[in-house]
Amino acid sequence: MRRLGLVLGISGLVFLFSMASAYAYQDEEAKRGAEVFARRCSTCHGDRGQGLTDEWRATWPPTHQNCWKANCHGPQPYPENGFTLPRAVPALIGPNTLQRFATAADLYTYTRARMPFHAPGSLPEEDYRAVTAFLLQRHGIPPDGQPFDPEAARGVLLRPTVSAGEGTLRRIMDHPTVRYLPWWIVGGIGVAGLLWGTIWRLRRWS
Repeated sequence: MRRLGLVLGISGLVFLFSMASAYAYQDEEAKRGAEVFARRCSTCHGDRGQGLTDEWRATWPPTHQNCWKANCHGPQPYPENGFTLPRAVPALIGPNTLQRFATAADLYTYTRARMPFHAPGSLPEEDYRAVTAFLLQRHGIPPDGQPFDPEAARGVLLRPTVSAGEGTLRRIMDHPTVRYLPWWIVGGIGVAGLLWGTIWRLRRWS
């Protein structure tokens, strides 16, 4: 019975945390984000998100391949309203990318405040949300049918070695107070979690 209680408790808590997980994005947002990326981000970050590589610049007209020459985006002087481009422009898609961001909210906040490099914050709000959705898609985070929400995105992990729910669950189940509770209390917690999660899901769909 003790084992049954633990199974019910763990199942209920996992279900509880999964039902309360943050919204991610809609398929339509990711598709729009791919268009925004191609139009506004790919020049610097690559057509495949590979960064400003030599191979990517080699596809440009020869007179435009050296981004850092004088009167282009190198040291001053440069044209009015010009800017100096960093020597290294990071990849955004692929292994070990976006490592500086823990959550989708961190990625969105940085992009919203700092991009495009030459005109930070100049894009429509919908474009920032869409390009974030696109990057989430390319990093294997599936859509959930809900519009991207910057606040809820705090719970969307970009490095989910241990998910937020699993990590919290592990801390709860390892706590001595919970570990030695009677099976029927732990089972009751599980049942409550299952009921709460079901009600939460039904209200979300209504």
